[in-house]
Amino acid sequence: MPIEVQHQNSTKIIMKILPITLLWISAFFNGSAQQTAFPEFDNKPSYNDSKKNRLIDLEKAAYSTMAKANGLFKAEGGFFLPGTSSSTKIAQQEKLQFIVKVTPGTDPTSIFDLAKFEVRKDNRVYITTKAKATSTTTSTPKIIYDVRKIKEGYYYLETNSLEKGEYFFGANDFMYAFSVE
Repeated sequence: MPIEVQHQNSTKIIMKILPITLLWISAFFNGSAQQTAFPEFDNKPSYNDSKKNRLIDLEKAAYSTMAKANGLFKAEGGFFLPGTSSSTKIAQQEKLQFIVKVTPGTDPTSIFDLAKFEVRKDNRVYITTKAKATSTTTSTPKIIYDVRKIKEGYYYLETNSLEKGEYFFGANDFMYAFSVE
């Protein structure tokens, strides 16, 4: 067989095998590569369980306000959730990562505050105002978190070294609570 005919036959075989090989390689890499799950709804943070490649919904609750007198000359006010612990449990880790979908062009820190509850009796309480007979304090401690853009409208909200306890992201009319255990 002349060399040119052998070359043409080799080229035909390669052209038949190449698409099948590329398809197999593509299927292998697509099947083994983990992709980030994304939340469906705006302004609703979810915990990103990267080990299991899934999002975990946080406990969603409407704000319940409270006001309490502490003796004759002191009072405090804030918010509470019933129960001593959230139904959403997250193992304590060096870094916790949440994902949120927001309107493109919106800074998530302008929507969400991260704070720690204080457990009192059967409630998780967050005090926003303390008043004395002569003064009122409205300083509320918040936890700083990092924001990292994933793609347009989607962001990671990342916290470092949260101690065990009860936490929430506060936004508009809702609290999104979770427990770090």
